[in-house]
Amino acid sequence: MKRSFTILLILLLTTRLVNAQWTAVNVGLPNSGTNSNVESFAVIGNNLFAATQSGVFLSTNNGANWAPVNAGLTNTDVEAIAALGNNLFAGTGHGVFLSTNNGGLWTPASSGLDTSMGTSVYSFFVNGTTLYAGTEAGVFRTINNGTNWTAYNTGMPITDIYSFAMIGNDLFAGVLFNGVYSNSGTGWTSASVGLPTGFNADFESLAVIGTKLFAGDLGSGVFLSTNSGVNWASVITGLTDLNIQALTVSSTNLFAGSIDSGVFLSTNYGTNWIPMNDGLTDLNVQSLSVHGTKLFAGTGNGVFVRDLGPLAGISNIQNEDLHVDIYPNPSEGKFHIRNDRSLKGRIEVYNVNGERILVMPLFSEDNIINISNQPSGIYFCKVSEDAGMIGQGKLILQR
Repeated sequence: MKRSFTILLILLLTTRLVNAQWTAVNVGLPNSGTNSNVESFAVIGNNLFAATQSGVFLSTNNGANWAPVNAGLTNTDVEAIAALGNNLFAGTGHGVFLSTNNGGLWTPASSGLDTSMGTSVYSFFVNGTTLYAGTEAGVFRTINNGTNWTAYNTGMPITDIYSFAMIGNDLFAGVLFNGVYSNSGTGWTSASVGLPTGFNADFESLAVIGTKLFAGDLGSGVFLSTNSGVNWASVITGLTDLNIQALTVSSTNLFAGSIDSGVFLSTNYGTNWIPMNDGLTDLNVQSLSVHGTKLFAGTGNGVFVRDLGPLAGISNIQNEDLHVDIYPNPSEGKFHIRNDRSLKGRIEVYNVNGERILVMPLFSEDNIINISNQPSGIYFCKVSEDAGMIGQGKLILQR
């Protein structure tokens, strides 16, 4: 069936696409080595916090500069960080710490945590006024900003918890060596049909788009459940590294961070993945976070940032006098570009890294673009008329 959409005429500089690449933003962070590992991010207003093995660092200018904020933080091996209102929590190798002034001062906040199996806190999840913590002894939660914690483990193996997500009232947790568990408020049950278990199960990241739940495994790639964890399917086409450490979402774009191959993007719920590593000089991606129009990657050597503009949409000015259809879309490689009057100009196609992969004349009312030699993924098509007008549309190459 023909699928088409109107290309909106926009004022756009090609440099917006060309400059869509990663940039290191490490001024003020530890220089190199294990102490520069960036494990997690959190945001309070315009303040961006990074959790590292050298403590917590704060940036007030989108990562351009960082400053340590560790007063009172007696353990600086910070695995996780989370914001609940204006309260900032750090999960460390020795429990939880709380700051109420953007990291200016930290105080211990571990009362009620079980330390019999270890003191590390690996993950947090915020739901309303409740904060969940993933520890070496399962899940704990607090409803009073860390004054007291209570165990939340009924039905769950007592082991490391590395990740959380929620759909509706269902809370999901990645349980080391045991897959994914779900809890609708009455206790935990296994939600791992179709997932690896045992020593192959290390789900360090969970993410949600609508009612779709994604799980990133350290060894088996990404899995998708469309029925709240009742069953799962592997979605790894295009993933060249199945060691997934991080997942994050921007609109319907899903990003995955891997151990050795950087960041991958899927625009179709994991059906296909493409790498997006231009400028990313450290491919060991341990954390990902969206802050405004920026995507941040925490790596083994600091922080990198990339503009989401070319992925998340660009401001446009509509011209009602021109209608352009692109079909079929998605396509296996050949797209028709049809306009309602014969234009003279050119067609350009760019990949998500801003590289121009095709340029051809616009010479009739019906033009054919063939990018079947390119990998599956998202592409941007720019239509220029001799008079200078520019139209931009999105192409989805899907096999």
